[in-house]
This record gives sequence, C-alpha cells and structure tokens, in this order.
Amino acid sequence: MKSCYILCVSFLVSILVCGQAVAGGSGAFRIEVPDAAATGMGSAFAGEANTPAAVFYNPAGMTQMKGNNMSVGASLIQPKGNYRSPSDDNKTKMARDSFIIPQGYFVTDLGLPKFALGFGAGSFWGLATDWGQTSVLRYSTTRAEVTNQDYMIAGAYQLTDQVSLSLGVDVDDSSVDKQKKLAQGAGADGNFRIKASDTAVGFRVAGMYKVNEQHQFGLMYRSRIEHKYEGKVHLDNLSDSGSTPFQSIFGTSYETAVVSKSILPDSVVLGYSFKPTKKWTFNADVEWMNWSVINEEELAYPGETNPTRQAVLNNGNPASRDWRSVFSASLGGQYDVNEKFRVRGGYYHHQSPVPGDNWEPNLPDAPCNGITTGFGYDLRKDLTFDLSWSGILYSKRVVDNGVADGSINGIYKQWTNLVYATVTYKF
Repeated sequence: MKSCYILCVSFLVSILVCGQAVAGGSGAFRIEVPDAAATGMGSAFAGEANTPAAVFYNPAGMTQMKGNNMSVGASLIQPKGNYRSPSDDNKTKMARDSFIIPQGYFVTDLGLPKFALGFGAGSFWGLATDWGQTSVLRYSTTRAEVTNQDYMIAGAYQLTDQVSLSLGVDVDDSSVDKQKKLAQGAGADGNFRIKASDTAVGFRVAGMYKVNEQHQFGLMYRSRIEHKYEGKVHLDNLSDSGSTPFQSIFGTSYETAVVSKSILPDSVVLGYSFKPTKKWTFNADVEWMNWSVINEEELAYPGETNPTRQAVLNNGNPASRDWRSVFSASLGGQYDVNEKFRVRGGYYHHQSPVPGDNWEPNLPDAPCNGITTGFGYDLRKDLTFDLSWSGILYSKRVVDNGVADGSINGIYKQWTNLVYATVTYKF
C-alpha cells in the first residue's frame, strides 16, 4: 500500500510538470491529443473508455477499471501551412515548428467495488501560428500563441451492472500572446503585442450504458469555460511617418492594461462501441460543439483615459466573429493479433466554426479530414506501450473579405503531422 501512495504522489507531481510544458498546436483551436491508443482509432473512444484516458473521453467508463491504473505519454505536433496572394503566385509559408505536449492520467477504485476516482492533465486547446515579420500578412498577424494547460478530476459510480454515471471538474489555465505590425508609411513598421492570461473552471457530466458484452454506449456533456484574460498591450518602434502619428500619440513605446473575455464552448459527445468477436472492436463518436457562443472579440483598456489614445486602440474593436456550432465524427477499429499485440486504424472529420467573412490568418481553421493508425503492445501483464500516428489535411481556404483592409485575401492551405506515445501501468 505504501508503494501505491508513492506512485500516486509521483503522478500528481508529474501533473504539475505537465502543466509547465509548452502547449502549442496546429492552426486549429482544438487539439485532440489525449491518448495514443484512442487516437489510433480516430479518437472514437467515448463508448469504450476502458483505459485511464477515460478521464478525458468519458469518465463514466472509469468504473470498468479495477485497482490503480496510470498512463503517461506525449504527442508531437508538426503543423505546416502556406498562403498564396490572389494577385500573384508568390507563396508565404507558415514557420514550421514542432510542439511536444505531455499528458497524464490516474484512475483508482480506492478499494471500493462500484466507485472510481480519476485525475488527468494535458493540453486540449491552443494554437501557434508564425507567418514571419515581413510577410504581406504582417498587419493582421506575425505570430499568435494560445496555450492551455488542462487539469481534470472526476468521480464515477456504477449504479447497476449496466449503468455508470460520472461528474467531473475541469480547470483550464490559459495564456495568450498575439503580435502584429503597425503600418507607418515609408518608415519602419511599429510593433503591437498583447499578452494576457487567466484560469477558469468548468464541469462535465457523463454516462455509460452497457447493453451486453457486444454493445456499449457513452454520453458526455462538457460545460463551457468562460475566461476573463487580464494582461498588457505593448507598442514600440513608433514613428509619425504614416497616416497615424503613433509617436505623437503614444511616444516611441507604450504599455497599458488590457482585459478580454473569451469562451471555450460547451459540447456533447455520443459514443458507441461494438465488439462482434473477442478480437475485433469498432467505435464511433459524434460530437456537437457550441462555437456559436463566440460572437465577437473585444478588448478593454481600463487604465487608459486619454480619448485620442482610446480612439486609436479601439480602431476595429470589437472585432466581429459570429462563429457557428459544428459537428465532428470519428470512426475507428482495433484488431487483437494475439494476447499481447493489437493494431488500430481510424478516420475523423471536423467541420470549421469560422465563417469566411471573419476569417483571419492567426487562426487558419478550415474543415479537415484525418486518418490514424497505431498499435499497442503489452510489455508485461501490467505494462502496455501504445504508439499512433495521425495526418490531418485541411480543406483549401479561399479568403475574400474586408479584414485588415483585404490584405489577407488569398488561398490558404494547411496540414498537420502528429505522433503519439503512451505507457500504461496497472498496479
């Protein structure tokens, strides 16, 4: 028992370490990198949810695990993208970065026959785009990062042999760093940067219904998380050479407090798991995400009272968003080659919530299709290694709107390569 407590404490420490890791991702705001085994099946896992990753996918599934179960892993994300101007064939490439995102989960039954408690940590939201300091997009964005560290705790109870219910709490620790250039005519560009952060809380309610040994359903509602970001806006390298006399208004550099509200949407996911034989498992998930809660992006400057400065700062503020609610669907399967080795494959499709009228290159989202594959291998009876790969191809996005005076109009293409690895230990 003492060694069990030591392992639990070690896991909680790993959660804190995970929270300090860099959390970046593809241009899409949602990052689905919770677990290698589930991802190998297209992330269709809400109906099965029989590993520690159930803390994320469907915590009601935790009652299927006995004793103590812990998994730790990491994901490698490599986004790529380019932009082509409508007036010529010149391409601007988004900087190619690689991001490593750790995850960790721990599930225990506390020695009780029908109860389970789970903890989790990872990064399931975020973005990182870098279009460079001199591209034609620089007056809209040069670099944008939204980093999120997510912490979860959930309890589950098995009401009957067929039904389990769960209630959980999500804590999202988020920071924003957005940069762009200010046009100053013939002079050098000025710099605009906003940095802010916030921690907010949400909840999830989930259920699992086991019809029989072949059929099982999972259902989960995840609440919205409302952020109130607080930070600073910084302007520098200012001059009066352009149409706006920035230097006369702000000086050569300027800083003031900023406040902005943002919402992570609520969602509902329904999962189904089908086991026709002992060797085959097929899963399907459908998820609805209420992105329509994002209507606009507004910045407030509580420390600034000068009307001239306020007028310049509020140019284009608030920015219209008018996002729409969307569905995503995923399918996956697993074949047990033998008692130790399993192979997996899957597919998923995500709609885009971002309308063309308000689309911007700091969030180059588009409808996407992904394929996945992977395997799992039992190193010992109590130790399993899972590895998976996913490739995401985004639809070509043709932009023709008035954002940034039309300077962002053109054709955008994006794709992302992802590799996942997870180790699971049962004790």
